[in-house]
This record gives sequence, C-alpha cells and structure tokens, in this order.
Amino acid sequence: MKGPQYSDPADGIQLLRAAAWFGPACYGMLSLLWYFMFDKGWISGGVFALLLVLNLPLTVLGIFVIHRAVGSAAVGLVHTIFAVGDMPLEPTYPRQDVLIARGQYAEAADWFRDHIRIEPGDHDARLRLAQLLESHLHGYDEAERLYLEIRKAEPPADRRQQMRAANGLIDVYRKTGRKDRLKVELARFVDRYGGTPFADGAARELKELKEADLTSESRHSPR
Repeated sequence: MKGPQYSDPADGIQLLRAAAWFGPACYGMLSLLWYFMFDKGWISGGVFALLLVLNLPLTVLGIFVIHRAVGSAAVGLVHTIFAVGDMPLEPTYPRQDVLIARGQYAEAADWFRDHIRIEPGDHDARLRLAQLLESHLHGYDEAERLYLEIRKAEPPADRRQQMRAANGLIDVYRKTGRKDRLKVELARFVDRYGGTPFADGAARELKELKEADLTSESRHSPR
C-alpha cells in the first residue's frame, strides 16, 4: 500500500514543518503516558515495551492527521471569508501576471484581450484588462468600454464585479477630467451602494465637486 503522495512542494514543506513541530512533542508525550500507566500498574512491562516500539508509527500517523486537519481548516477559513457577501475567489491569470511583473503591459493586455474573446463571460479578466489599460497604458476609452460592458452584461455580473466596474468608471472620469460624467457616476454609486464606506466617500467627493461648481459660477457671474 502506497503512502500519501505530495506533488505540491508547498504541501511537502508544510508536512515537514508539522513533523518538526509536532513529532518530538508527540513522541515524548506518548512515552510519558505509557510510563505513567506502567508506574501506576495499569499495564505490564511487556505491554509498556510494546507501546514504546509503537511510538514511532503512532507519531507518524499523528503528524499526517495534524497536517491534514490544519490544511482543511485553512481552506475552510478562506472559503468562509470569501463566502461572506457571496464573494467567490477571484481567478488568477499567471501568464498575464508574469508579463505585468516584467513591465510588459501591452503584451499582458493582448493576452487578456485574447482570453476575453475565448471567454466573453469572464468579467474578472475584463476588470483586470480595464485596470491595466487605465493604470499603465492610458487606454481610457477602451477601459471605459470594458467597464460599461460589465454593467450591461447579460446575465448580469455579480455585485462585486459591478461595484469594481463602477469604481473603475469613476477613476477613468476623474483621470480624464470629465467632471459631468464623474458627477453622474458618483451620484449613481451613492444611490446604488448607499450605506457602505465607499458610498460615503463618493458622496463627499460629489458634494465637493458641486461646491466647487457653485464657487466657480459665483466668480464668473456678472456683478
């Protein structure tokens, strides 16, 4: 019968850590337990010797149990965290991430475009492309179009994706100086996501823009 196979290096490292931390303590506690039972006369000398021999396989078994339990608990915690508010784990795009890390932003954008052509329903990829265009390539028009595609998608994008698209549109209009569109998006954000810290920030910015408009009008109005 073959033992567990660990093809994931990270998983193997975690197993070694569990062995280093738990193994000696487990072996020592088991030995003390057997000695305590022998000292109290609960087990014979032969049983005591046999249990000492079994310490090693019992310790190894305990290491595997602890390793699996800790791994399962960690995965469960991550899933629980992202389940709050119906927030799924975000997908990853390794090739694009490597290109971005190298500063090859245009190539990464092309990979995202190709991916979206194949997977038109992947709004996370659409968001990543729009943010890349906005942050590094000054592709504000294309970024705006991508954010609006998420807003108008059928079936609708999830709440998290729609909120990120709304934030993206606000950033685009802010960077391009399109104050009229910016005020519309801020008002829409406040109306749709009222009660959240993000909506409170949008409301403050909208108020400041309106006050700045009134100040500007008063300065240019005939006296």
